[in-house]
Amino acid sequence: MRIISIDAVRGGEILAEAIKNEQNDVLIPAGAVIREDYVPLIKSFGIVSLKIEDPYRSFEIPHPIMNPEKLGTMVNKVKRLMERHIYHTDFSMKEFEVIANELVRQIRDIPENVVYDIESREADLYEHTIMVTLLSLIIAKKLQFDEQQLFYLAIGCLLHDIGIRYITVPYENRDMETGLPAEVFEYKKHTILGYSAVEDEPWIPDICRKIILSHHERADGSGFPMRQRMKETECRIVQVCDAFDCMISGMECNRTNVWYAIEQIRQGAGTSYDRKIAQMLVEMVAAYPVGTAVVVGDQKAGIVVEQTNDPNKPVVMIVDEQQNGLLEKYDPVMQPQIVTACR
Repeated sequence: MRIISIDAVRGGEILAEAIKNEQNDVLIPAGAVIREDYVPLIKSFGIVSLKIEDPYRSFEIPHPIMNPEKLGTMVNKVKRLMERHIYHTDFSMKEFEVIANELVRQIRDIPENVVYDIESREADLYEHTIMVTLLSLIIAKKLQFDEQQLFYLAIGCLLHDIGIRYITVPYENRDMETGLPAEVFEYKKHTILGYSAVEDEPWIPDICRKIILSHHERADGSGFPMRQRMKETECRIVQVCDAFDCMISGMECNRTNVWYAIEQIRQGAGTSYDRKIAQMLVEMVAAYPVGTAVVVGDQKAGIVVEQTNDPNKPVVMIVDEQQNGLLEKYDPVMQPQIVTACR
């Protein structure tokens, strides 16, 4: 499955997920073939992207951080605990320790120096929570955190956006910095609301509380809520990983593709973000995830089918020219390896 911009639709794409309106009514069912003349209607409902079937899946060898089925299980666990906390005032968040321990075990066993495929996707608070935790733990492992540090970091990550549950403004695929002043003010309260939400949880270490409060602070003091330059490495790790995953998922900002998000992190290294941590992130995340449509140096259309040790130089399969209309182009690709053209 791939997510493509509605503007990239050329007709002939097969829907991987039904198109629905705000009332959850199905407009076009999954499995339907999209016609070009459907585009204006789809746009009229405010839909900006579609999930389509990937016709090149059989050629692709992705390397995700976590098995998708396992990831879905972890996401559901986080959702269940957060909802229990919201609706049951006597519920302790201590159960998050179980998830934290499980994620630390997962990261402990992964190989070093791997380039991971992380796709742009639709905003989901709980999936975002898990992805930020995984990315942060991988970086912390590279920085040789001990077991207790990894565990505390996992707790802080799992709870970093719990304050989002208390705000009343929409935050999915919206630029929260340029909205109405009242909405921006309400949104920016979520770090403080999250910090307040754990006041009655004495088991939570201070560093976890700092992560919750400061995950939108920036290295140069330009963030919020207090415009502080945090010295704690844990906080700086989460600031980078949260910013990156927000960009590719549309959490609290307009969603973008992975390549652009990586460029934003790279450009902010040393100013908005800790330079070393930002560099570690861009070196371990594929700029062009498997399944990404690209244009190679000779302007031939291709599809990324596998990663190399260089996150900017994937293995690319050249596709038949007649299929160009199905592909959204991501440019530039830096000296990709080319495999034999296949249909």
